[in-house]
Amino acid sequence: MIEKTIGTFGFHLVGDTDVPRPIRPNVRVYVKSSAVSRSADLAISPCLASSADIDQFVDDAIAALQLVRADAKRALTTACQG
Repeated sequence: MIEKTIGTFGFHLVGDTDVPRPIRPNVRVYVKSSAVSRSADLAISPCLASSADIDQFVDDAIAALQLVRADAKRALTTACQG
């Protein structure tokens, strides 16, 4: 298994543990579960088996985060006005 964490996010490349480069590898995207986590340890994606799967998951995550951003700003503005 290969694990790579950059900042808060990371991924694990997994497959057959007996083979250094498995025939059918897949990727799972992770995020750190807390500020004290040393590595990304909370899976936020299913197993992704192709570049298209990875692109679709990341595009969907970005779109969802954009909605959260807009909602959070709206809530903050409403709270500050009231």
